[in-house]
Amino acid sequence: MGWRQFMNLVKAIDEETILQQQDSLIEKITGKRQEVKPDRADMTFGEIINMYSNNEIVISPEFQRAFRWEEERQTRFIESLLLSIPIPPIFVAETKEGVWELVDGLQRLSTVLSFFGQLKVKDKNNLVLTEGSLIKELKGFTIKTLPERYVLALKRAVCRVEIIRFDSDVEMRYELFNRLNTGGVKLSEQEIRNCIFRGFSNEFNAFIVDLSKRKEFEDNVAKKEDSRERMYLEELVLRYFTLKNYGTRYQHIQKHMDSYMLSVTKGEILFDYNEEEKIFMRVMKKINDLGSEVFRLETLPFSTSIYDPVMIAFSNNIDFIDKLSKEEIWAKLDEMKNDEEFRKQTKTSSSSRSRVVKKIEIANHIFSEIKEKRPKEIVKPKQLKLF
Repeated sequence: MGWRQFMNLVKAIDEETILQQQDSLIEKITGKRQEVKPDRADMTFGEIINMYSNNEIVISPEFQRAFRWEEERQTRFIESLLLSIPIPPIFVAETKEGVWELVDGLQRLSTVLSFFGQLKVKDKNNLVLTEGSLIKELKGFTIKTLPERYVLALKRAVCRVEIIRFDSDVEMRYELFNRLNTGGVKLSEQEIRNCIFRGFSNEFNAFIVDLSKRKEFEDNVAKKEDSRERMYLEELVLRYFTLKNYGTRYQHIQKHMDSYMLSVTKGEILFDYNEEEKIFMRVMKKINDLGSEVFRLETLPFSTSIYDPVMIAFSNNIDFIDKLSKEEIWAKLDEMKNDEEFRKQTKTSSSSRSRVVKKIEIANHIFSEIKEKRPKEIVKPKQLKLF
């Protein structure tokens, strides 16, 4: 074979490879497009307000807590509507009952609902306008004092509504929500999980929310004022179940928690609600008896560096721990916190996989009734890929 023939053969092979890659890409894009079944409608805010009042458009209570625009930003949005300035669309996800759940556009829709006095959150309702960016004279106006022609203009202002149909793939809905979460007031990871998963199987999500509200838990974790509002307590409950039941082989803890929640929601992993609740409450009652200092790390009143190993070790050894006196348990907690290797693992990056593994290993060893060699890391079931 001559050089020219050889080069022609190489070129032909390259072209064939490119064609195969293109076919593969087309197949993948076509498949993903079929997983998301969108629709859209142009609606007036008057229509949207009526649908909200009739519970045809709903904002979950947990999601609604994320309404955080200050009055100045709310005023600027009302001003934009009055001046017919184009606004972004809102996104809703259709439930199996046909109801629309708000997915993106919380700040904008809540602003309009608040101004019209229709928002179902009393302490965030009945907006009083401040000075506008372009119209300073808006200051002090309410829905009752605004000229009628402008009240009607607000009701007739058009908003594009993007609808994600119920039969869209759950993982694609989750991915879409993540991509939409880029606004000025970003949701926490747990707020995203709550909004997306409650539209499919509410049982596991509702279970997490319920446990996070138990007094024994709430009194002993996360002392920040916005912990409840940002769903941090719910995230801590999910974090516990993920590490306990799904293992510690992960690259990113948040994606690990996403994958576990999706697996339970889709029924890929069995979850014994009665048994899990019993163990969780036994652990929290024991910790509540010990006092809120259990999760303290030096100057921090609460740290996940302590929370993770204590929760897992207590749940694994709760029968033995129940036999111990308060003084004996505190002696073991002090032993754990003063362990040289444990202290080294709490210095930085509390969610680092290697650090979490080592801390749980040490805690399990200290709280185990039968002292053996420190066990290897927890191994989780096969992981579902979200994306």
